[in-house]
Amino acid sequence: MKIGHLYNLESVQSFIDSGKRSGFQDSDSGIVLARNLTAVDPKIFEKKYPELSFINSGIQIDNTGGYARRIQSLRILEQGEFADAGDESDDKGKISLSAEDSFLKVFVKEAHSKWTDDDIKESAMQNINLPQRYLQTHTKIYNRLVDSIGYLGHNSQVGLLNAGFSSAAATAAIGTITALELYSDISGLINAQWNGVNNVPEYKANRVVMPIDAYNAATTLILNTAAGSSTVMKALRDNYPGVEFMSSVKASDSSLAATVTCAYTNHEDAMKMRIPVPLTIGEIIKIGSFDFQVDSKARIAGLDILESTAGYYLTGL
Repeated sequence: MKIGHLYNLESVQSFIDSGKRSGFQDSDSGIVLARNLTAVDPKIFEKKYPELSFINSGIQIDNTGGYARRIQSLRILEQGEFADAGDESDDKGKISLSAEDSFLKVFVKEAHSKWTDDDIKESAMQNINLPQRYLQTHTKIYNRLVDSIGYLGHNSQVGLLNAGFSSAAATAAIGTITALELYSDISGLINAQWNGVNNVPEYKANRVVMPIDAYNAATTLILNTAAGSSTVMKALRDNYPGVEFMSSVKASDSSLAATVTCAYTNHEDAMKMRIPVPLTIGEIIKIGSFDFQVDSKARIAGLDILESTAGYYLTGL
């Protein structure tokens, strides 16, 4: 997930320049979250916003579409087969191509902040750069929005955790489940998804997101006390080295019928996060003798599921 796909960095520079023109201090060193916006290392985001695991999901953000109102995705399917030589049927050996498509509606998200010169001067007395704090807040709330839309969807469009993938029920809920049952359930989840896609590399799950309490239990429950101190999570990571395990509060969101643990692939042929216009920060404008304002906006379509078997659910854990 590249930072340039999530934020419009040119608008950020414009924000800096407008701050300088308005006479605000400290425009260079922090007003735009320079380290967070230019660093590619996702651990920076994870440390600052630990609950926003979708930012670190590895799902590619696609800015295709610009100011279009809908985004269409196309996929080519091969059909047909070879026939025995000498077969005189009309449809022998016919091979053809067909196409599948999907549509996502694009929604415009907007926000603004206002302040006065008194606010600026009062904040300066506390060594607080107020415009910087406002921009940090815009980006923080935008990240929360992306996290929520990515996992749960919005306006009748689905997210990763309610996309309708095939599912299986957990043996028991956290609190009553044993370490061996927990390992077997998550291992079975991964294997079920892999079997469902016939080990096709592009569709084979390489991430598992689970509720926070399930993740914490997996990292602390000893799988077999007679065989050492290996936890459920260590055993999973040892046996599935190509799979990354993560947690999210959204996996136990009240909008879901039951808690969801999802094994999924983040390959771009399986799913993409559609953000046609990334977060764009406006210039600081003077709206009165003593009043200032900054606006921000983004155009978000949501998670585009290109392959219906790209994920698999374990419910009720």
